[in-house]
Amino acid sequence: MATAKRDKAKQPADAAGRQETTRAAVRSLIDTSERAGGAKALPTVYEGSFGRTLYDTPGSSDGSVTVVMPADTIQDVTSQALIRVQSHPDGRRYVGTVSAGPFYDPDGISAESTTMVIAAVHGSIGMPGHHGRLQLHLLGEERNGRLGPANRRPMPNSPVFLVDDQEMASILGLEGDFPIGRVMGHESVEVPIPVHKKSVLYRHTGVLGTTGGGKSTTITNYAAGIAREGGAVVLLDTEGEYTTMHEVTGDADMLEMAKAQALEIRPVDNTHVLTLVGREPSNPDHPSQGEFTLDFSIISPWTAIEILGLNDAQQGRFLAAYDIGRNLLRDLDIFPQKKDEVALQAAIDWDEMESGYPHLTLALLIDIVSACIAHLKGSEHPYFTSDVIKSSGTAQAKLKALVAATELEKVPSSWMKVSSLLWRMHRLKIFDRADADRLDVEAMLTSGRITIIDLSDLDSPVLRNLAIAQVLRQLQTAQEEAYEVASAANSTPTPVNLIIEEAHEFLSTARIRQMPTLYEQVARIAKRGRKRWLGLTFVTQLPQNLPDEVMALINNWVLHKIQDESVVGRLRRTIPAIDQSMWRSLASLQPGQAVVSLAHMRRPIMTQIYPSTAKLRMEN
Repeated sequence: MATAKRDKAKQPADAAGRQETTRAAVRSLIDTSERAGGAKALPTVYEGSFGRTLYDTPGSSDGSVTVVMPADTIQDVTSQALIRVQSHPDGRRYVGTVSAGPFYDPDGISAESTTMVIAAVHGSIGMPGHHGRLQLHLLGEERNGRLGPANRRPMPNSPVFLVDDQEMASILGLEGDFPIGRVMGHESVEVPIPVHKKSVLYRHTGVLGTTGGGKSTTITNYAAGIAREGGAVVLLDTEGEYTTMHEVTGDADMLEMAKAQALEIRPVDNTHVLTLVGREPSNPDHPSQGEFTLDFSIISPWTAIEILGLNDAQQGRFLAAYDIGRNLLRDLDIFPQKKDEVALQAAIDWDEMESGYPHLTLALLIDIVSACIAHLKGSEHPYFTSDVIKSSGTAQAKLKALVAATELEKVPSSWMKVSSLLWRMHRLKIFDRADADRLDVEAMLTSGRITIIDLSDLDSPVLRNLAIAQVLRQLQTAQEEAYEVASAANSTPTPVNLIIEEAHEFLSTARIRQMPTLYEQVARIAKRGRKRWLGLTFVTQLPQNLPDEVMALINNWVLHKIQDESVVGRLRRTIPAIDQSMWRSLASLQPGQAVVSLAHMRRPIMTQIYPSTAKLRMEN
């Protein structure tokens, strides 16, 4: 026992002795250097440098270089700092960013050594000096003022220099029309988003993160910025959260942060809220609010089949009734009218996978199915729902003749099931309502306007998907027409961005299996939108529910806090440009912090999103 105590008491003295020996050796080296003529002048290439590259080790990796620096320059280097390496003596110039560190390393001894630990435990007796160490992720090699791929590595002992903030923004490609936030650690460098560059937002965006990570603040700034720069925004709001953006927030913390960053305190202008007819709005006091009815003739028959959940037998009967409806509209000279060449061509070009048939209403389809059931049962049709049929004996006679001339499936029970499902949809009272306006898509695509589709009172996924399917289809059609008109005039149409909140509900893996036509519609919009200035933004707190097909459509990312390792692993395979240090930081991001990776940037950026001064309905 006494021996152990003596050994323990002796340890600090041993550590101090070893440190003194080390210092004596260093003093001896200095004395020898001075006798040889003192320190030699360094080449001018080292002037102004803060550190040097280190030799590679067996653990070194491609694209990463270790840099060391004296203690007095460590505080000058921040995370994500941009660094230039003047490779010496070969003269090559490289640019990279700090991907890890700077770390504090002790001079002349390992930080993990027993001596170092004992010295620290016992009041820092005999502690050595220290220096800094960081990992540099190479972005490329500078040639003739341009940054190209780095085919070689900087030589060891090459000087490294900090790049100032102004040059940093230029090198990283931080160009755009409005700022979404600032580079973390570099308060003077903003992270802008380009609205008028076709290769960015119109290659589609994903905003992902857990609840409370700051997605709503990001979307508020994002939508407001696009609109202020002349774009049009359509926001599918499943919770009604954005229906109060026209007011200034009452959140004291947000206001304080905005003032501290010299941001203007203002709401979001030119917002308009639309609610499906008969549903309660989230914010009935919004100054620009209206109802809209769905137009059944816009929805593709195949989309309707998927939403109704029809089996194979029921699909056949539904499509047979749909064909009878097309022929009836033709025979009644409703569509296409015989003298209307444009309508005749439209009828020929109609694509049943993309849209419904013009003028074929839900009520008319119900009447046709009822007429088929009556024909199979050998009874008279007792009641008509649609104005087209019930007000015209001629229409009733033509319908009866068309049904009789059609070879119908003989089992009435399947027809009755189709009728039941159509009636259930009709009882929702959202289709073809004469007392409500249809979507005014032309107004929605006005420059500077934000249209919020309030879906908060639609508990049924079927209802939401019906509304979303129609908005998607009408936006696509209207933007394609606007693009053709603008192209003929050698100009560009108003840029449009469709924001889909809670995208995991609309486009989950299970939903796509159930409704592949709906996904194909989204995929078509994604592919065509790139050329036609129509961008999609998918927002979700459950990225694990987004299928690979949807992830493959996205080229821009805003990643807030994500703690699920399986989700991070999947995103790593999808977004290879983000380095390991950023992936590791995702789980610990604070509200309002995000990794922003846009198509025009040279590398992803750790970003502090600006606080929003607009009011959100569910803010604390």
